[in-house]
Amino acid sequence: MNPIDLSKLAIAFTERSLCTRCGTCVGVCPEDAIVLDADMYPALVEDKCTECGLCGVTCPGGRVSFREMAQITFGDDTDIADFDGRYESVYVGYASDPKIRANGAGGGVITAILWDLVKRGVVDGAVVTRMSRDAPWRGEVFVARTYEEMLESQQSKYIVIPTNRIFQEIRKLPGRYAMAALPCQVHGYRLMQKHAPDLAKKIYTIVGLFCASSLEPYVAEEMLKMKGVRKEDVANFQFRGGKWPGRIRAILKNGHIVNLHYSNFKDGAINYLTYLYSPPRCQMCIDGSSEFADVAVSDAWTRDEYGNYLFEAHSKLLVRTPRGRQIVEGAIRSGALVAKDVSTDPNYRTHRLHRKNKGTNIPLRVARLKKKGIPVPEYDRELGPTTRAERRKERIDSFIMKLGRIHGIRYPLFAFLTSRYGAPFVIVRQWIKSRKYRPEHDGSKKRG
Repeated sequence: MNPIDLSKLAIAFTERSLCTRCGTCVGVCPEDAIVLDADMYPALVEDKCTECGLCGVTCPGGRVSFREMAQITFGDDTDIADFDGRYESVYVGYASDPKIRANGAGGGVITAILWDLVKRGVVDGAVVTRMSRDAPWRGEVFVARTYEEMLESQQSKYIVIPTNRIFQEIRKLPGRYAMAALPCQVHGYRLMQKHAPDLAKKIYTIVGLFCASSLEPYVAEEMLKMKGVRKEDVANFQFRGGKWPGRIRAILKNGHIVNLHYSNFKDGAINYLTYLYSPPRCQMCIDGSSEFADVAVSDAWTRDEYGNYLFEAHSKLLVRTPRGRQIVEGAIRSGALVAKDVSTDPNYRTHRLHRKNKGTNIPLRVARLKKKGIPVPEYDRELGPTTRAERRKERIDSFIMKLGRIHGIRYPLFAFLTSRYGAPFVIVRQWIKSRKYRPEHDGSKKRG
């Protein structure tokens, strides 16, 4: 048999560091010739591969053209190089169902929208994720069809889950489906619309999630080990369990709850995780708001002039397409979603730090690595002017993330930062952030 021409395949087979692990290549392969290894990277079953090239042209790892994505999504190639991307309207809301709202990370908005579509018969199921029933420290994708399954899918799973692998299953099922997806997974789906339209038509709508970074698949196992929790005793693992904004915790089979960090979630644990467990490709991703979803959803972190959150357990929705408007308005009309239109309020722009990271910090990293000859994704957006302080911060962040690739440094550092001894660092961070909310500064609302 002649050697496989790897250049026709997804980027993982020629440059693993650029693989997003979105699962698109697995999902689109008509021969089931691609599987996933233990780290969620694609592996080739060579005797099945026909070199059709479909996995290559639908792979979003090595190249993301924002103009091409805009053409596929909106029908024109206008690219708005702003973190929030293109949108028609902005809402802040929560699920009307008390159980869905209480169980969700940000008011249960995504679950409310998806369940509304299933309940009204608009779709036959929803593509969502959960922590595995058999190995709850790992994530998995599945098709939810019942209320109970939708509840099981709730809360954020920051761990790497190749969601688009589900297309392999969807291809063999009747009906059409709604889907919750991260930015890289949305990119893969849009490319599938172009190169595998018959399969793509089975996805009725995409609800996108905002994303700072996914986390390596081993993160939950390491956190359990840090706290001396045996994996065989774990019934469920939650990244945002309990009262909003939530805590990372393990639910044991005996019903006991073990909190896996001592410090605050937003200003402590999740920031440390993003630095120390961020995959290489996530460190080079410049789409943090699912710019090409039908509707994109994030926590509503907006604060008042005193630094208090205006909407606890709420989410912000960016309605991007006519289909997105249709599903959001439909959920509001049916009573599944309680939402307020805040399109004209500038305070509902995404918070400054997230914008800075995706808009300046990461493009700086991509440009710097490219100059050094290190493989980076190809984007059709130009890096604007930067300051010396911004360049210095990017190098510091990159250095910390590089340390995170070393187990002997990452493990004890994260264990310390999330212990009671690391709590003072969170207090200092919160004090620094609180100063910008003091009324005497400018009296206006700020973004958290």
